[in-house]
Amino acid sequence: MEASLKLLNQYVKVDDFSAQEIADQLTSIGHEVEGMHVFARGDKLVVGYVKEKVPHPDSDHLNVCQVEVGNGVVQQIVCGAPNVDAGQKVIVALPGCDLGEGFKIKEAKIRGVESNGMICSIAELGIDQRLLREEDKAGIHVLDADAPVGEDALKYMGYDDTILDIGLTPNRADCMAMIALAYEVGALLKRDVHVPEMKTLNELDSDIEVDVQTNLCPCFGAKLVKGVQTKESPEWLRTFLMASGIKPINNIVDISNFVMLETGQPIHMYDYDKLKEKRFVIKTGFHQRTVLLDGKEYEILPEDIIVSTDQGIGCVAGVMGGDDTKIDENTVNIVIEAATFHGATLRNTARRLNLLTDASQHYIKGAIDTANTARVLNRCAALLEELADAKEIYKSVLTDYEVKEKVITLTTSRVNGLLGTNISTEIIEEILTSLHFSYTREGETLTIKVPTYRNDMTMDADVIEEIARMYGYNHIPSSLPLMEMTKGALTPVQSYVRMIRHLLTDLGLHEVMTYTLTSPSMVDDFNLFHHQDAVALMLPIGEERSVTRKSLIPSLLQAINFNRAHSQKDVMIYEISHTYSKETEIQNLAIACSGMYHHVAWQQLQQKADFYLLKGFVETIFEKLGIKESRYTLKPVEANQQDFHPGRSGYIMMGNDIVGVIGEIHPRQAKKYDVKDVYVAELNLSVLLNLKKPAIKFTEIPQYPSVTRDIALVMDKDIPVHDVVRSICKVGQRLIVDTQIFDIYEGEHVASGQKSVAIALTFQDATKTLDDTTINTMIEQILKVVEKDYGAHLRV
Repeated sequence: MEASLKLLNQYVKVDDFSAQEIADQLTSIGHEVEGMHVFARGDKLVVGYVKEKVPHPDSDHLNVCQVEVGNGVVQQIVCGAPNVDAGQKVIVALPGCDLGEGFKIKEAKIRGVESNGMICSIAELGIDQRLLREEDKAGIHVLDADAPVGEDALKYMGYDDTILDIGLTPNRADCMAMIALAYEVGALLKRDVHVPEMKTLNELDSDIEVDVQTNLCPCFGAKLVKGVQTKESPEWLRTFLMASGIKPINNIVDISNFVMLETGQPIHMYDYDKLKEKRFVIKTGFHQRTVLLDGKEYEILPEDIIVSTDQGIGCVAGVMGGDDTKIDENTVNIVIEAATFHGATLRNTARRLNLLTDASQHYIKGAIDTANTARVLNRCAALLEELADAKEIYKSVLTDYEVKEKVITLTTSRVNGLLGTNISTEIIEEILTSLHFSYTREGETLTIKVPTYRNDMTMDADVIEEIARMYGYNHIPSSLPLMEMTKGALTPVQSYVRMIRHLLTDLGLHEVMTYTLTSPSMVDDFNLFHHQDAVALMLPIGEERSVTRKSLIPSLLQAINFNRAHSQKDVMIYEISHTYSKETEIQNLAIACSGMYHHVAWQQLQQKADFYLLKGFVETIFEKLGIKESRYTLKPVEANQQDFHPGRSGYIMMGNDIVGVIGEIHPRQAKKYDVKDVYVAELNLSVLLNLKKPAIKFTEIPQYPSVTRDIALVMDKDIPVHDVVRSICKVGQRLIVDTQIFDIYEGEHVASGQKSVAIALTFQDATKTLDDTTINTMIEQILKVVEKDYGAHLRV
């Protein structure tokens, strides 16, 4: 926000302080002044009088002027401006004047004629060029005839001003109004604030009607003013607007901008004579294209708030007016609008239309004092009467609006308890009075009524913050908070996740971090755990990052594709992250391997990534998590599975629930992601890490030796060996301590459609040495079970 100190001085006296002092004081109460600059440059600028002008003897566009610059001193100045003439009061830069950026005026000869100074245009004073009219740039600036010769030109014009660039915090949007900022400065300096009074106007009955048909407009006010004259604004108004970063247009537009600058309330004006029906309807539901004040056509959507006139669009509320009702040079009768609209809705409209105007920013940031609407309309009408020669002013038409009084109760002990101070009740009263907060007191209890423009005040802590600001943060002693000592520790789930990270890293995998957002074309690929729709962003940067992912595998495949494109063919990666769908969030672990996992050329050792490598990773993780083999099974994926290769992939099941998957990706998906020979695994950690795990029991090292026996079983080739081994372990769980499959054979001496599986069984009893009889009996029991359950028999 840019704040002119000369404009601020209209409401609270600050001209006896330097700009730096005011900046430091404002920063001390939380309004950080991020920078400051002078409105106009020039240190030796005076009002001059052109006594004589004659053509330059050696030029067809230069003139030689005799200019009085004060105390009877006349300087000869060569000037090339087309509008310079004798009898004018002008701005003169004397020799030695520094206009900034290395431009210093010197005595010189121009085409042989002596020139002692320069007659200036406003554009040469360092004012932002965007704020100037074309005539200000094309020629010199002519001052009023009563301008005193020899006086400081900037001071006479009101250009001796400093602009503060204040970084307002989001909760203090009210200070976008100069009056609200003046209240802050007045409280800071303990000075009175002078607010323009409600002027008594001779008002007539109005024929305007207002109909609000949406709850997105709490208050709407309209005021008819007739007989205005459109002309250039007086110099003081133009100067204040330019100093505040607003370009002057004409007196009508400038008055509306000045009132917004002063009160924070945006003003819109309609040409009364262009309205067939003198009725304003505020509603939503329009869906059409319309031309606005800037002459461009925009699409209006049903959710946009519209001020409708003559069944059409008179104004996109709070954003920009319609072209059909605009004020022009022929306007004599106008309707002033001052209203409050829903900020969030306006923000969506303004951003979509790319029309983030000054007015819309006031609504969006909540800078509106709705209770002040009637005063704003009165102020606007009074200025139209003063500066636009308004002939007739009509009564304001306002919708019913109940001002809700904010009352906050506060105690001195609460203030000091929160701030760690010892501020007296009397000092608190002084601060509240300086901020124009009315209150009543009973003992140390204060019942406070918050001013209507302070939309940020909702609870006692907000008032305490105001007390702290005005008391002075530098007066609040620094102290350490008193609190119980706590020991930082990881939750069980966090500990497991950290253990898995270390484990996989030790196994030679690299952790990656990929985007949580993905494209709709990939969001359902490899999804096993989410059964609801994906979560879509309201305003995505692009379609490729528009929805949250349901599986980590597509992201890892993209990473493998990237590495292969950069000649890195051996990729072993994993990621632990969250996946999302509507109302569901799951923590996943995904592993993806492609290429050579282990390769030692001089020993001729190599191991490519395959199904069994990934299965080993998963089994190792389960073992570390304390999940026994008996708690899960591996089930082949469906024959029509589109993401995983049938016959080379399996689901990890717990009961009837899928908690993970291991396998090779389907050739169709390999083609889609432009990868090949990729094996993946994905686990639902939200389930696995929250399983109830058996307590760890200590077992002594056995004192008695173990015995190993090998058996070879012949069975149908489609029978999962894993199931057979589990049945064996179940039968011999008391004595069998380990099983190892060391051979699977199909071919000669084995019937067609069958296979021979060789298994090494390790027996051990913690209480005695096993004899052959016990072991043989156990093997006979095992053979009976596998024959009954699987039709398997001992190979002979």
